Amino acid sequence: MKTFEKFRVDLHHCDASGNLKVSALLRFMQECSTLQLENSNISQKSLLDQGKSYLLTRLNMSVYKPVCAYEEIEVSTWPCESRGFSFNRCYQARVDGNIVAEATTVWGIIDFEKRRLCRVSDFECEIECELPLELDSPARICIPKELELALVGERTVVYSDLDSNGHINNTNYPDMLCDFIPEMNNKRILMLGISYLSEALGGDVLKVYMTQSDGQYYIRMVKSDGSTNCEAIIMTEPIEPVYNIRALIDKK
Repeated sequence: MKTFEKFRVDLHHCDASGNLKVSALLRFMQECSTLQLENSNISQKSLLDQGKSYLLTRLNMSVYKPVCAYEEIEVSTWPCESRGFSFNRCYQARVDGNIVAEATTVWGIIDFEKRRLCRVSDFECEIECELPLELDSPARICIPKELELALVGERTVVYSDLDSNGHINNTNYPDMLCDFIPEMNNKRILMLGISYLSEALGGDVLKVYMTQSDGQYYIRMVKSDGSTNCEAIIMTEPIEPVYNIRALIDKK
């Protein structure tokens, strides 16, 4: 079963080019799924009451068209057939009836007391599943072994990164990763894939390794203990600013 929600895009949802940030789009999508699950036995609140919580393990998103401030975006979401420890969910976003973005996600439910993931079979989903989307981006994030990633910087996990689980909220990762892409103010994301491999807590220092190949940026963030926090593949294209306020200011 699909759930539909409408959101108004404001300037604070947009980047320096005046277009909707992928991080903000991801928040719209997740708010839509939160509302769909609100009265179910696997809502976030219900899980927290049981000492459990959702964790995003994999995200694949394709963005077909930029979305500007003051446009209305309609987001839909639905669960797909799931098994093992993976809860699969898809999202679609439209403006004026036209698809502007799609995403597939894989979630886990962690039991904090037992420190382990729960099986899908441990829960009865009251919401009917729909067929999954088939995106052009690869289902799994795989950085080719022959690529040499160079250290491009470090990132300390701070207050503004964290959610109530005490680690970086998954919707913050797109912005964090884009901070290391050169001249990102003049680009937009066409495709984004992230594998969330281990949580990063407040105060953790992440080393960021990156390379570019075949028009794609390959990024890996590594924690101080040597474990990989996440791996990502990002494809971008140049874009002209929608609201070039900076240019107006600089003329004065």
